[in-house]
Parts: sequence; C-alpha cells; structure tokens
Amino acid sequence: MSAHATDGIVRSGQRMLAIVVRMVRTRLGLLAVELMEEKSRVWLMLVLTALALLFVAMALLMLSLLIVVAFWDEHRLLAIGGLLVLYLIAAGVTLLVLRRKAMMGSALFAGTLRELGRDHDALQGELAAEDEDVDFDRPRRGAP
Repeated sequence: MSAHATDGIVRSGQRMLAIVVRMVRTRLGLLAVELMEEKSRVWLMLVLTALALLFVAMALLMLSLLIVVAFWDEHRLLAIGGLLVLYLIAAGVTLLVLRRKAMMGSALFAGTLRELGRDHDALQGELAAEDEDVDFDRPRRGAP
C-alpha cells in the first residue's frame, strides 16, 4: 500500500471522527433540551394535581358547611351553595386540563432519536460514497 493511500485513509478517518464528535455534541445538547422540557411537563402535572386536590378539598369543606348551615336563615344557603358550585367547577376544569395533559403523554427523546437516525443514514451514505472513491493506485480494468 502506498503512502498516498495511507494518507487518504488517515485523513478520511480523521474527518469521520470529527463528524462523529460534532454529531455527539449536537445530540447531547438536544438531549439536555428534551430533559428540561420533560422536567417542566412533570412540574406542571404536579401543580395541576395539587390544584385539583385543593379545589376538591374546598368543595368538600363547603358541602360540609352547607349541611351544617342548612337549617339556618335563607340567604346563607345561597352564598354557600354558590361557593360550592364555584369550587366544583374549578376542580372540574383543573381535572380536565390534567387529564388532557396526561393523555398527551411525552415523546421523551423523540427528537434525539430522530436526529440519530438521520445521522446514521448520512454516515451510511458517506461510507458508501467513500468506498466507491477509494483509489489504491491500481490500474482499473479496461484502462490503458
């Protein structure tokens, strides 16, 4: 094997290594972004769950108060019943939002996996192209 062919292989290997290092760096950055997005989603789910529990607790408290005051003057029932309805509506809306967020789920690392697939395809294409371009200073068939 000639020095020219060896130099070409070494340069090609260096280029491939540089490409791989850049790809890994880019993908790790994407992975970090996806982890932050997932962390934000989990915190939102926790906050919505806490709010739903708070509103349900308030609704139960108001229901208890409504039963206690049921035999008192007429206007207290209207105020307590109105608050009860308000808290029940707030709890229902919060639970609906929580349910929708939970059903959407998370495609954890989907972007990273998609980009790694693209990188794999690109590297396969580049390797195939380099295999065709390799010249070992041999005469080709049919060449003079």
